[in-house]
Amino acid sequence: MPRTTPRGLMAACLVLALSACGSGTPEPSGGSTVPGAEQRHATQLRPGDCLVSIPDDLIATLVPCGNPHAAEFGMIYVVPEGAWPGAEQARRQATDFCAPRLRIAPGRRSEVKVTALPPLEEEWPRHRTAYCVAVARDGQLVGRVVE
Repeated sequence: MPRTTPRGLMAACLVLALSACGSGTPEPSGGSTVPGAEQRHATQLRPGDCLVSIPDDLIATLVPCGNPHAAEFGMIYVVPEGAWPGAEQARRQATDFCAPRLRIAPGRRSEVKVTALPPLEEEWPRHRTAYCVAVARDGQLVGRVVE
């Protein structure tokens, strides 16, 4: 029987694990494959990133903004310290902060409203960041809306 090195054994286990789980790459929200799509945690978002949909778990599927998308990330808001306010109250606080400050391109203001992805209860109070996004009022956006 051929001798297997620890490195070879690890490689074989990795191949077996990946084949059992598919490609090992998470699919975009909704199970669709969008050219140029990639998934990132909200902590990795940069202003101007375009999101396929609004995630519940802070894992966003990003696409080039020239593709149809539901929202565009603009800025963050740190929810004040204290007891967990609840997801809706955290969203409301962040939206109240973000709405007047998020710079929307003048010709696109009527197409969007501002909301926020609130922090997660299970990460509270260590992580209190909410993520301000411009979302399409009707349908989807194409192109950038945040200046």
